[in-house]
Amino acid sequence: MGYSIKEIKGNSQGMILKKVSINGNICGEYAEISINQVYENKSRGDVEGVYVFPIPKTAIISGFEAEVGGKTLKTIVEEKEKAFKIYENAKSRGDNTVFLEELKPHMFKIAIGKIISGETVKIKLSYIDELQYKDKKFKLTIPAMHEPTKMDEDSKLNNLRNTLVNKLVKKESEDSEFQFKTNIIVESLCKLEFESPYHKLKVEREGDTVAKINLQDDYEAMDKDFILIMKEKDPLEADGMIYEYKENGEDRRVVYLRMIPKLDDYEIEEKESYVFLIDISDTMKGDKIQQAKDALQICIRNLEEGDTFDIIAMGETLKYFWDEGMAQFNSDTLKKASQWIENLSTENDADIFGAIKYSLENEGGHNTILIFTDDEVEEEDEILDYVKENLGDNRIFTFGFDSETNNYFLNKLAHESFGKAEFINKGQRIEAVVLRQFKRIQNPEVDDVQIDWGNMQVQATYPRTIDYMYDREAFSIFAYVIGEVSDEIVVSGKVGDREYVKKVDLDNFNTEDNANLLKKVWARKRIRSIEMNMMSQRGDVKEAMRQKVIELSKNNGLISPETTFIFMELREEPVLGIELKNIIPISVKEITLSHEFEEENLDAADKSGFLYKKYEGTILEEKIHKLKGDNLYLNSKYPRNKLLRIIAKNQFAEGAFVDYEDSSTEDKVETTAMVLLAFILGDEDIDIYFNQLNKSVEFICDKCVSEDFKLEDRVGKMIILALDKAEEKGILKEKNMQKAGKTLDYLYDLLNKRESAKEMLNNLVEYSLKKNVASLFTVSEDGSCINEQIVISEERNSIFSMAKLAVLMILNDIV
Repeated sequence: MGYSIKEIKGNSQGMILKKVSINGNICGEYAEISINQVYENKSRGDVEGVYVFPIPKTAIISGFEAEVGGKTLKTIVEEKEKAFKIYENAKSRGDNTVFLEELKPHMFKIAIGKIISGETVKIKLSYIDELQYKDKKFKLTIPAMHEPTKMDEDSKLNNLRNTLVNKLVKKESEDSEFQFKTNIIVESLCKLEFESPYHKLKVEREGDTVAKINLQDDYEAMDKDFILIMKEKDPLEADGMIYEYKENGEDRRVVYLRMIPKLDDYEIEEKESYVFLIDISDTMKGDKIQQAKDALQICIRNLEEGDTFDIIAMGETLKYFWDEGMAQFNSDTLKKASQWIENLSTENDADIFGAIKYSLENEGGHNTILIFTDDEVEEEDEILDYVKENLGDNRIFTFGFDSETNNYFLNKLAHESFGKAEFINKGQRIEAVVLRQFKRIQNPEVDDVQIDWGNMQVQATYPRTIDYMYDREAFSIFAYVIGEVSDEIVVSGKVGDREYVKKVDLDNFNTEDNANLLKKVWARKRIRSIEMNMMSQRGDVKEAMRQKVIELSKNNGLISPETTFIFMELREEPVLGIELKNIIPISVKEITLSHEFEEENLDAADKSGFLYKKYEGTILEEKIHKLKGDNLYLNSKYPRNKLLRIIAKNQFAEGAFVDYEDSSTEDKVETTAMVLLAFILGDEDIDIYFNQLNKSVEFICDKCVSEDFKLEDRVGKMIILALDKAEEKGILKEKNMQKAGKTLDYLYDLLNKRESAKEMLNNLVEYSLKKNVASLFTVSEDGSCINEQIVISEERNSIFSMAKLAVLMILNDIV
């Protein structure tokens, strides 16, 4: 994070970054982070500053302050319409205004104003983040901060990224007083292990669940991201905390529950039936229809043999994959369906009503119906009335693409049919949203959820009602309580026809900051919930909900879709000795550049910059461009997440991955093992591929223990690494955990009997994971590098090569 400035006059040693301090409170998976920075204008001339800063994709700004020239600018939240009027009135009077621009999603720029020679600028940025929970780990990332950067008169904007990176690599300032500190308080549900890849940590513990994190060493620059990885030891399926505070002299408490249902024991081996309705109208043309087709390709690969399915393309007329009833899922119908999907092309219109009628009248009963569309529906009331009367024991799940979609109708349709609606905004990948929901549909879920709060006086809860809790997905519940609390809370529900009951033993904490944090988290989640519900409302009800969002946003200082920031200017009056307040309007330019960036081309952690050039009287406008290095893999047209999507949509019905379906069993097992490594060695969210990866593990375990399977030593090592890492990653169902354990025992026994495998087995124990994985590839004669030829011709026949490429891309990041 940092500054850009424009020089107003005189020579310039430049702005320097003197101090960075990171203060934070982490409670479970929620964090509020404050980043404090101090800059000094060391030049002999005045400069004009522009501060550029990113925030994590999962975060929301909770505060911004800038102290310069004896005044403090502090953000406050106001309704968008009112803020715009304040800005326009100030502009017409010639008053000072402040400009805030969203350069692209989660990357902001704000003009600070003139900074005179020798003056100090203090900046404080605060945000609330919901940390990603994966493999029993939370990960907090604070982007690296570089020195302020001077933009010369002839600088090219597309060289901006190079300039920033050079500043990160080498600290150019001669100032030796740079200070970098952290002070992060962590309160957790169970004991945590802490690590950071780039910084040495000092961890002070108070019992098992409270820790203070500081830096152990002094750092001359913050030229790398500050990353804090927190790994839970033995987390419970149901756990919780209580935070105490006072409000108007009255004892209040925030109760925070976290559930991670593990429902393997509830899984029933029964066959399912699915009907997929895909919109092929003209508005789906281009990348949208291709993503929808890719999502459909992966969905059908999640099916099990014995499941039944059909696909209906909604064009001017309906097109059916299977002419009579439903198709049985097997290798033959999968092959035919894959080709049928690829051959789909767009038409002028979509007969959505006709497709719904056909699904309910001609496909039998007890079906899960999934509708993919971006179309507006005119006869919505007629369709909803029809569905109410003819639904039977079917369920409908809707997926709306882009903001043009009729959100009201799709929400109502899903609600009336006991399903769920999902909406994919521009810039989001369709496949990820569809597959995450499809995974939930396929796996057990807890419904009819009830919470017994005991004798507590619960004032409000979030969520107010709980429709479902999904297998292995962390789920948070919040309650405001007046007075005393119980030591135990009971959460119950049903998984199918079976009872689900979990008792939550609560721990008591008294950190006021974390009580405030959880109140803000509750408000943020409530805002999201109301915004989603607004999609299915109209008129006065919708307006009342909008006003509630504004109230929550303003009371908690959180920006929302209905609100924006204005600045409060605070300055001391030297004669009277009092603090003066003044409203400084902000022009919020809410542009989104997401359409200019493919998701896979965005940097993992954008850096911010303080850029400056000679004064010309206008604010510097810039775009952050991607820096492309010389690494062949990084410049490949196949980024890792794209490779994984391509591989996933080419799985065979039995669970295998291979270049050609008629390949030998040995080739199938080898390719499938390499594919497993490609998915599980990276840091991507692979939950959406959960069922596919489990099918692959089952395939490997069943095939490699058969008597006629010819196991090569190298392939045996590949399988051991893949199954070991899959177990550690926590992606396996309980039955496959047992299968994998038995297969590993079998492989070790078999290879131990071979003289040729002795050294390889020793290496598995003595070498690091990185070295063992590298040994699967062709190494140069001197052993200094991997010399692997990757050839990708037709994608569906290059699965092994793409899996190898995906592994090589992250080999340097493997511990």
